[in-house]
This record gives sequence, structure tokens and C-alpha cells, in this order.
Amino acid sequence: MKKAPNLADIEQRNFDVAIIGSGINGAVSAAALSATGLSVLLVDERDFAGFTSQESSNMVWGGIKYLQTLEFNLVRSLCKSRARLFKNFPDQIREIGFFASLDSNAPTKPLFIYAGALLYWAIGGFSTQAPKYYSRQEAKLFEPALATDKSPAVKYFDGILVDNDSRFVWNFVKTAKSHGAVVRNYTRASNVRRAQTGWQIDLHSSLSTEASREGVSVLAKVLINAGGPFADQINQSAKNPTKSHIALSKGIHLVVPKITSDDRVLAFWDEEGRLFYVLPMGDRSVIGTTDTRVENPHTDVNNHDRDFVLAQINRLLALPKPLTRADIIAERSGVRPLVIKPNKTAAQAKEIDWHKLSREHVIETNPNNFAISILGGKLTDCLNVGEEIVDAVRELINVPTLPKSWFGAGSQRTNSQVLKAAKNQYGPRANEIAAAVLRRHGKAAEHIAKAWQQDAISAEEVFLGSAVTFAELEHILQNEMIVTRQDALRRRLPLALVRSETEIQANQRLDALFSKYGL
Repeated sequence: MKKAPNLADIEQRNFDVAIIGSGINGAVSAAALSATGLSVLLVDERDFAGFTSQESSNMVWGGIKYLQTLEFNLVRSLCKSRARLFKNFPDQIREIGFFASLDSNAPTKPLFIYAGALLYWAIGGFSTQAPKYYSRQEAKLFEPALATDKSPAVKYFDGILVDNDSRFVWNFVKTAKSHGAVVRNYTRASNVRRAQTGWQIDLHSSLSTEASREGVSVLAKVLINAGGPFADQINQSAKNPTKSHIALSKGIHLVVPKITSDDRVLAFWDEEGRLFYVLPMGDRSVIGTTDTRVENPHTDVNNHDRDFVLAQINRLLALPKPLTRADIIAERSGVRPLVIKPNKTAAQAKEIDWHKLSREHVIETNPNNFAISILGGKLTDCLNVGEEIVDAVRELINVPTLPKSWFGAGSQRTNSQVLKAAKNQYGPRANEIAAAVLRRHGKAAEHIAKAWQQDAISAEEVFLGSAVTFAELEHILQNEMIVTRQDALRRRLPLALVRSETEIQANQRLDALFSKYGL
């Protein structure tokens, strides 16, 4: 049985703000609000970033595709947000070229798309490298993997997370903790009700078979619903009506052996006219995504999804041999919560073309209930969400000034102690391994580096070439609220995304380390 989180140690029972949901929206809200000095509770029925926020394309982008729908304000806003993330998370996010092949599925003529890339660059304040146009011959020379030499290409620039999306979310959870927020994963918020004194919430372990015996009750002045695809359900249960609602779109990714270089993302238009990507992830590639309307937030990758994505990649690239289901190392399936604006009946909402729904977020406040709902949104827009939530809460209760430095990790790459330890231990791969541990842990990387020097097994990589050592993994198990093996392998680290389940199960040292901590 999975070990349940300890709720008995929640000594504080009265909070200024309670946040339900710890995806990117809930995490940044907790970080921003706690930075003002408010008392904040953040809970999630699963692990932090354990649902939609662990299934993204790992892109930090300005939304170039929204130029097709003329959403210039959204693109401008996302580009500004992207620039802020580049500046404040220089180790976690890197600029990368998107090499777009302009074959017959492209929505318009190649030169028009190039003009759109130039416009995108301009809207972004010329903050990235300039776009470049490639003739048919140049495109094939630049990317030999292209299936045809008859298509020109355009290269534009956006951002990508160096690790994974859920690790990025954890950084905000950790920031909230450092500001005094009470955070709990695997904790169900039930019987959420409005009383005269505020919001009363019963908390129970979502893992325990005896949840009623382990529960505690808390009180909060303000309730924030950051439930992502479950936001409507949470509001219905809490009797907190909203004008806007959400529709769900399923998107999947497949992780396959390495296809192309680390310095680029390959972009195409699939047979349905959607942008389709081949993204680097460590020593693997990620291909996708899809866009399928669903009613249920719980989704899986099915054979239709697999075959569609594999067919696209085999059509677009001249691989040594076509990819098959047997080449799939890992899979990702998530739902996008898309906002349906007010004045739509339930029947109209079901018939709406979800492809045309805006990807903007909506923050809706119910002043009578002292409740706030975050609907929709994108990882790139997370800093705006955090600041907007502070403003929204300020309309309900007194909120101190938000410090300018509430977010951002700065660069940790120059830590001489860690670099020296890595060079002594890893030789030619020292910079790679030191950068990885500094990126993920900052100052705490010094403790991990000491373990490298003291114990030969701790210094070994969990999987050769992963840049993750047993010392780092043990640090995570000790300090990052790990309840299940997947918390560590799938969310705090991307190991479960780049190594097959067979490889993971065969790693005896890995199994022994998890067993040491009761996992």
C-alpha cells in the first residue's frame, strides 16, 4: 500500500487562502500569495502536477499558431510571458529553433508562413533569434531526416523546458513552502462549504483506506479553485456557480528513440491541419500531439492515437525503418481545459467547435462567496496567473504588496564546489551532470555533490547517460514529498519518460533505494 501523507501535523487550521489543485495554476498562485505574507494552504488529491500539468509538450512559447486565428493580443501576451520566463529561469528554460517543413499540409503558401514567422518575431519584441527561410534544397541539407526534398522550410525560435513540466511546477510549490505555505499532495478536499466565518474544508488522505480517521478540518477566508479539468466539478460541489465553463481536449505524445538533433524541434502540419512536433527529451524524442474532444478528464492513449501519431511521423520523416508500436518507450495523455465563455447553454457548449476556443485563461471571482476560479491557461502564462490571482484576492481581503522577486531561480551554474566535485568524478561529462543537479536543486546541489565524493554508489548514474545520480534521487526521496515511485521517476525527474518500464524494473539498485524508503 502507498504511504499516506501525514495530515495530523497540520497544526494551523485557519488560513487566509485555500487552493484546491496543484497544477501550474495552483502552484503559481500559492507561490505568489504566500510571498505577500498571507497564510496559504495548497492541496491536491494527486501528486503535485499529477494530472494535466505533467502531460504538456514541455514548450514555453508565444503561441505562433494563434496567428492563424488572429488572436494577436494572446500572442503578444504569451510572448511577453515567454521573455519573463527566459530571463528569470535561465537554467530551466532554453531557446530552441523550430524547423517547420512547409509541405502540402501547410495552411498557406510558404512565403506567407515566413511572413507570419517574421510577424511573430516582431510581436515578441525581437527577443529571440531571427526566423530564417530555407529553400527546398537548403531544408533537406539542414535536416536530412525529411522525407522529401520538395518542401521548403522556415525556422523560428521559441522556448523549451530543459527538464519536464512537472519539475517546473514543483519549483513553484517549493517556493510556496519556503514562504510558509502549507502544501499537501494526495490530500482530498471534501465537503467544501461556505459558512459565516469562511470556507470550511475537510481534508483526508486520498490513499488511506481509513480516511475518516485521518482527516482534519480547516477554515479559509478565500477559496481558490485551481482544479484544471475538474474545476467545474469542484465549483458544483462547493455550490459556487461561475459564468464561464470548460471543455476538454485530449492530447497525446509518444516517446520514441532519438530522431533528430538536440538543437531543434521539428514542426509539421499533420493530415488534420494541426501543428505536429518532434521534440528532444534527453536521449529520446517526443512526438505529437493530437486534439480530440472528450467529456471525461481521465484519458489514456489508445491504438487509434498511437497509429495516427506513428503514421504522421513515418510520412514526414525518412527514417531508417518506420516506427511501430514496439518502438514506443513511454506515453503521455492529458486534457486541455478550454474556456467556454458566458452565455452558452449546456447544449451549445457540447456543439461548439473546440478548435476555435481561445487558449486564454479566465479568472472569475464570486465576491459573495469569497471564491475565485482559474479556468484554462497555459504554462507559458503562469507568472501572469500568479499576479492576477494576487489582485483578485486583494479585491476580497487585505493583501500586502507582492515582492518583485516572488518568482525566478536565477542561474546556479557557477557553483564552484559542485563543478569541482563533478570534474573529479565524471571527467568529460562533468559539466552536463553538474548543470543538471544545479538546475534542479540550486544551493542544495552542494549536499548531493558531497555524497558523490563520499560514496561510489551514490555517484553512479541511475541509468547511464541520464545525468541523474543515485545521490540526487535519494535527496529527492528525502526532501521532495515523495509518496509513490512515480512521483520521483515521472514528476520530480523525467526518468519514467525516457526509460521503459522494463528497464526501470530491471534496475536492482533503483529498486533497493525505493525499498529503503518504503516505496
